[in-house]
Amino acid sequence: MPHACHLSERNHSMKSVLIRFFIVLVCWSGLVAPLNAAMPTKKVLLVVASRNYLESEYLNTRRALETAGISVEVASDAATATGYSFGAIRADLLIGQANAADYAAIAVIGGTGAKELLWEHAGLRTLLQRAHVQGRIVAALCAAPPVLANAGLLKGLKATMWPDPQWIATLEAGGARYLDAPIVIEGRVITGKNPAAAPAFGASLAEAVLRGD
Repeated sequence: MPHACHLSERNHSMKSVLIRFFIVLVCWSGLVAPLNAAMPTKKVLLVVASRNYLESEYLNTRRALETAGISVEVASDAATATGYSFGAIRADLLIGQANAADYAAIAVIGGTGAKELLWEHAGLRTLLQRAHVQGRIVAALCAAPPVLANAGLLKGLKATMWPDPQWIATLEAGGARYLDAPIVIEGRVITGKNPAAAPAFGASLAEAVLRGD
């Protein structure tokens, strides 16, 4: 029965192809897992004031980072942080517990609490200085860029922030040149102007982290 023999040979050949495909798939799965394990997720530290941080800035920045596959931790000057409109969030760690070497970037979120609690925060200043020296990205949004200025990280650089004249004076006293723009990127330093700029701020931060700036 030549026809039956021909069908049998074809079935045998198809089975062989399927078996080989399965073997390749299993081997590839075993190869991919170690490769993924060897490529740890990049991590960014978001710093918020323990009171009156701006939730929309925090949420939009965090969303942009996590959408890009970047891990996020939150540090504050207290164990919990309260914004303007919804309940407190729990910080992953206190500012003084953070190690700059653990993060690809450190970004400070705005809100009036940033001015009240973070502009002159000695521990945050030291953390940002260490991050900058180690080649990490440092960033600040809205009311927060004077934190970078007070840490000496904006000397000779362009920067933006919430357009309050007195606050801009603090920025410029730290050696920055104020620029009325949504986002300003100067090497490994990123500043954002206001809450409306938060999505672009988060996207710029994510891009810089993934690029390895």
